[in-house]
Amino acid sequence: MHTKNYIRCIMLLLSVYLTACKKFVSIPSPQTQLETSALFENNQAAIAAVVGLYSQMMQTSVSLTNGGATVYPALSADELYNTSSSTDYDAFRSNEIQFASSLGLTRLWTFGFRNIYHINAVLEGLQASVSVTDSLKKQLRGEMLVTRALNYFYLVNLFGDLPLIQTTDFTLNQSLPRSASGKIYDLILSDLKEARDLLPVTYPAGSKTRPNKFTASALLARTYLYLQNWPLAEQYASEVISSNLYTLNPSLSNTFLAASPEPIWQISPVSSTINTAEGNTLIPSSATAKPALAITAWLLNAFETGDLRKTGWLKTNTVAGLPYTYPFKYKVRTAAPPYSEYYVIIRLAEMYFIRAEARVQQNDLANAVTDINSIRNRAGLANTVYNTQSSLLAAVMQERRIELMFEWGHRWLDLKRTSAAGTVLLPLKSPGWQSTDIFYPVLQYELDTNPFLIQTPGY
Repeated sequence: MHTKNYIRCIMLLLSVYLTACKKFVSIPSPQTQLETSALFENNQAAIAAVVGLYSQMMQTSVSLTNGGATVYPALSADELYNTSSSTDYDAFRSNEIQFASSLGLTRLWTFGFRNIYHINAVLEGLQASVSVTDSLKKQLRGEMLVTRALNYFYLVNLFGDLPLIQTTDFTLNQSLPRSASGKIYDLILSDLKEARDLLPVTYPAGSKTRPNKFTASALLARTYLYLQNWPLAEQYASEVISSNLYTLNPSLSNTFLAASPEPIWQISPVSSTINTAEGNTLIPSSATAKPALAITAWLLNAFETGDLRKTGWLKTNTVAGLPYTYPFKYKVRTAAPPYSEYYVIIRLAEMYFIRAEARVQQNDLANAVTDINSIRNRAGLANTVYNTQSSLLAAVMQERRIELMFEWGHRWLDLKRTSAAGTVLLPLKSPGWQSTDIFYPVLQYELDTNPFLIQTPGY
């Protein structure tokens, strides 16, 4: 059977688990054991099941792993504002999310756990299969562990404590309480460490659309940074940088192209009409149309004179005499295949920031300066003038703010992990801002169907 047909069949069978019920913990059990094992009857079928997961992550217009982790946190932070009233966007922009019904919460929580359920189903299928070769089992297991870690990383940072789901057992999942975030991070680290040992250096598909060893290392670097384990954050970031598999794209405009040398992990689009949900969501329909989401004045005023990122990654439409500047990292709004842009999950620039921050925290200031300047020079800026620990920490956060703007929620998560959210956002969002707004609420539907699940504090 052709690989594409395998993917269709596997996605159809997995949908029995994924879509039979809206709530992730009340997904019905498999109809038969034979039906499950048939998904992994040979190597080609197993690969198709894994590729089907990547397709699922990209096929929704906006979801956690397809623009959702960018759009909603950018609204919650100080990066984007919606130019017209929107029940969905207004709530995230004002940090007053209504949990009775929220499209944004569905796109983040529900689709995140849907991905995790699919991943668990693949992991169980691989373990039970007697037909898939051992070498392929190792590779595919590694890919799924990296992908589960990615989904859990965003869910725990957006929602805090979470149900810890590692099985497809619906009787267990339907009554799971929220586990402490520390346990979620334990799983993330365990998944990534095992994946790093299982995955090869070479990418399994030739392109970077499926994880390799250094994808796991990159996510380990990020996770250890968030856990303030500076030596290990530096170690894994250095591992990726020193691999020489990736380089900073000298052209900012080409950073997000399919063939860019900078991405460490990217996903190929699946739509027949658009390349990425971000491009389709953030780019207006014409040069005379008002974008749905525009850059805030606070972000626009944060650029240094001569920063090439302002001209390369932003664009402005003037409508009725008013300028609206919008994100332009992805430059394609609608287009049929072949795709010119892939969706970038993680890229080399972040590794330099992680290593720089970790080095500053360990008082290795000279080497931190070198890392900071690597990014500044690419942006057309002179070397940093800062040379003290406190000033360099501030410089790293400023560079992260500009380089990683409206990209996978980095600004929102940086404000939270550095305890700066209240200081920065309270003056901008008063009177709506309160300290508990750093985590999103859980949909009321989830609470109603699982009595062991409690609401996020403050809601």
